[in-house]
Amino acid sequence: MARQNGKASKMNWFCLTVCAAHKYCPGFCVMRWCNAPDNWIMSSSRQSASVHRKCYMIEETTQNQPDEPRHRIASEIYPNWNRRRRTGLIVSGSVLLLAGLGVLQIHNARQSAADNSTAQASVPDQTALQLPSSARVKGRKLFYECDQARSLKQIAREYYDYSSIFSLDDFKTHLSQLNPDKIKKGRCISGSAIEIPQPLLETIHNEPLAWPRSKAIKAVYIRGENARPNRMQRELSQMQRRGVNSVVFDVKDILGVINYRSRIPEVERLRRHSPPIYNIAKLIHYLHQNEIYVIARMALFQDENLAITRPELAIKDGASPNGSLLVKGKPLWVDPGHPAVRQYNLEIVDELISLGVDEIQFDYVRYPAEGNLKQVTYRNVKDHTDKTRHLVEFLQTAWLKTRPTRVRLSIDIFGIVAWGEEVDIRATGQRISKLAPWVDIISPMLYPSHFNRGFDGFENPADEGLHFYEQGVRKVLAHSTSNPHLIVRPWIQAFKWRVKNYNAEYINDQIRGSYLGGGSGWLMWNAGNQYDLVYQALRKGHPEGQLDTTSQKRLTLTEEQQ
Repeated sequence: MARQNGKASKMNWFCLTVCAAHKYCPGFCVMRWCNAPDNWIMSSSRQSASVHRKCYMIEETTQNQPDEPRHRIASEIYPNWNRRRRTGLIVSGSVLLLAGLGVLQIHNARQSAADNSTAQASVPDQTALQLPSSARVKGRKLFYECDQARSLKQIAREYYDYSSIFSLDDFKTHLSQLNPDKIKKGRCISGSAIEIPQPLLETIHNEPLAWPRSKAIKAVYIRGENARPNRMQRELSQMQRRGVNSVVFDVKDILGVINYRSRIPEVERLRRHSPPIYNIAKLIHYLHQNEIYVIARMALFQDENLAITRPELAIKDGASPNGSLLVKGKPLWVDPGHPAVRQYNLEIVDELISLGVDEIQFDYVRYPAEGNLKQVTYRNVKDHTDKTRHLVEFLQTAWLKTRPTRVRLSIDIFGIVAWGEEVDIRATGQRISKLAPWVDIISPMLYPSHFNRGFDGFENPADEGLHFYEQGVRKVLAHSTSNPHLIVRPWIQAFKWRVKNYNAEYINDQIRGSYLGGGSGWLMWNAGNQYDLVYQALRKGHPEGQLDTTSQKRLTLTEEQQ
């Protein structure tokens, strides 16, 4: 978490061992020596995530104030730091010699093991793909040994994962062009070796683009079933002409469908739907190659698939015939307070991190707010504060998983909670001030059409895009002072429901309002993924010039902080 020189890195695990050896260690952090006596810094060890956040804040603040000694910064963020620092130093010194001997022995043993492992025979390459039995590798080329007259379509489907070509149709075309004398009437000639175009002999390893936070993300939402190569190629051509630099696509939708083939056994065991994204690694690679920032959207606690396949995880309702909360006759919700529900989603988070997405976005990070909830009971919830606590606990764990990586974490929240409406906050658990420290971005759904008639004095709020985005973004920022680096990137209403004059200017009014309120970038929502009007609005020139100086200053961070 903190920067280390060579001496500090050698001391790190030693200091953590000392910390674990006694109970007087300052909170859950241990001070670590770095460069000079004035530069004691904090390093994560083992306890509550809330102190993890304090450690991270100290490092961020230090990078902003390089001339300020770290222990003074720590004292401001962690009031008991000085007292615990002195106690920790005294006790640490007393156990230093005893612990040092043991640690040194462990270090020597580990070094010896490392040396032995280096001398052993080479370990099989874990990046190599498991090729089909019909495949043959010659140098850097890959061939399919045609033992029977199989169709070009069958060959393409079997070998799609072993070529870097993104579109299946393009792959079939290149396959045919590369083997003109070995394919006749759409079938391979038995006994021939069919060369695979642009072969992949190793697994694709994606890394986040790691753009600076000051770069505004401008995205369109794509449903999982539309995140297919041909559709994505068509969408990309429009996006690039209009300055859209990001895609939000469903990796887990509200039906609980995991839209890609997962390596998680539990996901595949509970699967009831075929995944529409045939190869998610190739999808991410293709988008990154085209300088598109990838946001993986997860619907968390509205999950019909999990509620049906594991009914013990569904929210309980005493008025329901089967004991589970039903929405239009279906169990749609699982309990956010259940450890198994959290673990299921956190395993998907781990997988998305390993896939190299740029951002993981949580939607439905809330409790249900619709329907008759009078006889509903939640796990370990005595009052509304427990709902928020469960959401925070989940976000804390996810946040800590992403910190060692370049993957950012974002959440979607109801637009109405920005106005501090207690009824909605208590129902959903979405208290912004509590959630904000554990995410990088908040995306409020400020759709004007979703505010009731008369709200904020407007007869038809749906027509007041500029007002609701400017005020909504300002209010979210006002509730988020616990995270000074938070980015507010709202969802923009790209659909005409309740709007009297839905046109390109309506889209631009919402964008302009967000920037005036201090927002950075935007996400376009249209459930049918129809963005012709959005691209028309962007062709006229979206109002990024309205980004005020305060917002720009807040978002401009050094590369070292990313």
